[in-house]
Amino acid sequence: MDAQHGIHRRRRSAGRSVLLALGLGAGISAACATSDQVLEAQKELEIVEQKKRAPAECKPGIEEPCYSGPENTAGRGLCVEGIRRCGEDARWGACKGEVLPTREVCDGKDNDCDGIVDNGFERHGALCWRGQGACRSQGTWRCAADGSKSECDAPIIKPTAEICDGVDNDCDGTPDDGDVQGTGEACSTGKAGVCNAGTKKCVGGSIRCVQNVAPSVEICNNLDDDCDNTVDEDCISAEEAAEQLKKK
Repeated sequence: MDAQHGIHRRRRSAGRSVLLALGLGAGISAACATSDQVLEAQKELEIVEQKKRAPAECKPGIEEPCYSGPENTAGRGLCVEGIRRCGEDARWGACKGEVLPTREVCDGKDNDCDGIVDNGFERHGALCWRGQGACRSQGTWRCAADGSKSECDAPIIKPTAEICDGVDNDCDGTPDDGDVQGTGEACSTGKAGVCNAGTKKCVGGSIRCVQNVAPSVEICNNLDDDCDNTVDEDCISAEEAAEQLKKK
């Protein structure tokens, strides 16, 4: 029993020495030092001793540029080198002040340091257009406030009622289409016979009276079918007229 107690005392004494060597033994008696505390202290002491045995990395007090980012990114875009200082233990300290690549956002800067500003977004300041027809407007590409996208700052122009002017006023892609103001009403073409009746239509950007029917063979129907200002001259029957049309 005395021999075993002696072994335990020697282990506790060795553990106490390790704890004191690391400055961790204040207030911890040899009897109170647990085996986990002793093992942990031994590991830390071994690390300290290894550093002492390792060759010096640098001369204490000197400084040099440093950079931990990807190759060929330092000095491009926002990326810059930092400075590291050699400590009293002749080991390099942390690199301070370096700026590393980040995710590219739309802000007029090269965030990912690949040499291209705002790559993946529309070029800042380039011309852009919005809408169609009379609603088409010009602007330039700008970065959104949160940098997530590029936006065209062209003003928004609202569509208006379609009029006969050769312009796509309602901005649907077709000029002078649909129910154009001032069209659809009956009108007189000024021509003779059946060619006199017309309808107001938008033609070439202006409202014109377009005749409803074209001149045809004169039929005996009390109408001036051929629009020569004479009714039923040398007229034929409707049946004969139909036969003539079949032969054409």
